[in-house]
Amino acid sequence: MENKPLSVTELTTGIKKLLEQNYTSIKVTGEVSRMTKHASGHIYFTIKDAHASISAVIWRSTAVRLKLQPKEGEEFIFSGSISVYEPRGTYQLVVRKVEKAGAGQLAAEFERRKALFSKRGWFDAEVKKKLPELPVHIGIVTSPTSAAFEDVKKVLATRPAWLQLTLAPAVVQGDTAPAAIARAINQLNSMASRPDLILLTRGGGSMEDLWCFNDELVVKAVVESEIPVISGIGHEIDTTLADFAADVRAATPSNAAELASPDRDTLRSRLPKASQLQHIWQRAQDGRHQHCERSAIQLTANFRQRMASRHRQLSEMNQRLALQEPRRKLRLREQTLHRCQQHLTTFQLHGRERQHRKLERLRQQLNWLKEKGISANGQKVTTLIKQLHDLGPLEVLKRGYTMSVDAEGELLTSADQLAAGNRVDIRFHDGIAIAEAKKILKDSPS
Repeated sequence: MENKPLSVTELTTGIKKLLEQNYTSIKVTGEVSRMTKHASGHIYFTIKDAHASISAVIWRSTAVRLKLQPKEGEEFIFSGSISVYEPRGTYQLVVRKVEKAGAGQLAAEFERRKALFSKRGWFDAEVKKKLPELPVHIGIVTSPTSAAFEDVKKVLATRPAWLQLTLAPAVVQGDTAPAAIARAINQLNSMASRPDLILLTRGGGSMEDLWCFNDELVVKAVVESEIPVISGIGHEIDTTLADFAADVRAATPSNAAELASPDRDTLRSRLPKASQLQHIWQRAQDGRHQHCERSAIQLTANFRQRMASRHRQLSEMNQRLALQEPRRKLRLREQTLHRCQQHLTTFQLHGRERQHRKLERLRQQLNWLKEKGISANGQKVTTLIKQLHDLGPLEVLKRGYTMSVDAEGELLTSADQLAAGNRVDIRFHDGIAIAEAKKILKDSPS
């Protein structure tokens, strides 16, 4: 007989019944991805590991009550149940609780340390120190930027005006926190005028956030503190091993401040003996005056020392600045320029004098050479003129010589230039004779 086919609704209803009945209370560990916060307040996301993923939802009514909110990319342990959405045939984990992955191991380690420290007697009532009824000086160990510190200051501001506060700052979360907290507690114990009481405080957080207060360094520092310690760590539901070791545990940082010192109204009702109150107040005032006086002396000395140091630095800077001062540089440049101008003027004067003297010597030499040259040349010209005159044709003709030219005026220097019958002009020094050659007689060669 064949099985009767199921409708989609019947199949989905069967799966819904099977899953929701068998997975009513489960825990799933995985990484958060694709998280969306809906306007309605519901939170939708996916839980995944290396091989698979599952849809998850946190309804608004649960989300507002969760101590730890899931964060994208981080791993958590989710407690809840499986729910099937029939219209789409999908299933999802409805989350009711969120824990940081590894919280179970932390809880086991917490119990192991608690048993160990208890065995050492660190939590015994016999080792608890009594709180001072009216502390004058209170030390605070916390982060200076934390809300817990602000809460403590607000409460203590309503306490007696003589109350002195000393903050020993410390990191209160992370790997470096245990050593920082222990160091701060020890510093308060080592003060010359140490506090009457120590407040160890921090705001709320997850178990991981508060884990530093479960460290052996912190617990040991609380136990060994000679000053009574009030712990105010986290919220009322948070408990750390430092709370067990403290002389008094407060529910919150504000509650720790309230337990540390009574308010003014309580003091009035609690102390009927006015003289005793006056004595305590006077002692506190004297202590504060002495502290203020010491502080003032120290501050004055420090101020004078710093002022002297600053004065020396300022003097050195002024000296260096004076060397770089523009007007000083300008004056030096002007002085240099003035010296150069003086040198130039002197050089010019001396140069002109030397040139003038040289020129005068040259002028004298020129005049001498000119006079000498003119005289010598005059004599030479005279001689040349006389020689030229003596050698002139007329002077030669005067000595009995004649000069003959042909009809064309050509000078006759040879008998070969004439023929019988040619005209000959004979030049004497005082006239010319015109003649005709009758016969040409040539000298025989010797």
